[in-house]
Amino acid sequence: MTDRSSPTVTPIPVELDHVEFYVADLGAETTRLTTEYGFELLVPPTERGEAAERCLSALVGQASIRLLLTQPLAAGHPATGYLARHGDGVGALGLRVPDATDAYRTLTARGAAALGEPKAADGCVTAVVDAFGEVVHTLIERGPEVPAGRIPGLPDPAPLTGEGQVGLRTVDHFAVLVPFGELRKTEHRYREVFGFRTIFEERVEVGALGMDSAVVQSADHSVTLTLIEPLTADAGGQIASFLAGHGGAGVQHVAFAAEDAVHSVSTMAERGVPFLRTPQTYYDALPGRLTPLRHSFEQLRELNLLVDQDHDGQLFQIFTRSQHPRNTFFFEVIERIRARNFGSNNIRALYEAVELQRNASEVAG
Repeated sequence: MTDRSSPTVTPIPVELDHVEFYVADLGAETTRLTTEYGFELLVPPTERGEAAERCLSALVGQASIRLLLTQPLAAGHPATGYLARHGDGVGALGLRVPDATDAYRTLTARGAAALGEPKAADGCVTAVVDAFGEVVHTLIERGPEVPAGRIPGLPDPAPLTGEGQVGLRTVDHFAVLVPFGELRKTEHRYREVFGFRTIFEERVEVGALGMDSAVVQSADHSVTLTLIEPLTADAGGQIASFLAGHGGAGVQHVAFAAEDAVHSVSTMAERGVPFLRTPQTYYDALPGRLTPLRHSFEQLRELNLLVDQDHDGQLFQIFTRSQHPRNTFFFEVIERIRARNFGSNNIRALYEAVELQRNASEVAG
């Protein structure tokens, strides 16, 4: 494990504001997230944008999580080309900043690509810089009198009621997959441009397959990117499969932090969310590895929850089965009891579980 706690440049003061998904069917995706994942509809589908970039957007939320769903209505909207090349997926990470103009100037001076100059609208200032692949960072500054969560061009979001939620609290991290040879470049860029620090590194090998990873994090800990690349340029496996199916670098999964993984996962499963299954031998060997600080062995086995520990505590996690037409994107649910890392044994278990799903899909196809 590596903790480079001193960034090489002054960190840009960013906080995760929202995650924007580009979707081909806004109605279907809004329904799936609200009925299965417990999100509340805060802004109903609303048209916004200039004629050349017209789109339909909706905002859903749960605790501090905000997901902006955008369906393009015009060829000029960035989501149009994105969907053609990648299918549904994360198109932008919204970063809340105290001064969007200053952040934009600093980031572009440090090497970030300028994709959208600062623009004022509805009491907000937004700007856009590149992130990785075709994903961008939308910088957003809200004036002191602007309601929290306002997205320019949309009605102000309704307050959360708490009804129907499943206990998801925050975005724990994003898993970002990049082609071979791009991991260190991407890590270096976030350190040198954004002022993130590297908090974890891991190399996982499963037979001839595997991955290298590095985790970079913002100064306030609200933005955590797990950067992953295949071990070799010609390696097969899930990383290569994602890069081929997605068409390059992108977000493989978004991890939601849960208050109680057993409650969240059991509720989501009852509502129809499909989860990856874990080999039962994993649970047979578990008592020899550790004693869960929370939840019973029986609950973990029944729900296919993984558990691991570090010097600070334990974490419980599980991954949804990809419902993406290209079998690329999925979600994760994770509960941390003081644990700070990502669980070496669970990283391996994730890799093996996804490999099983990928192989099964190939056989079925």
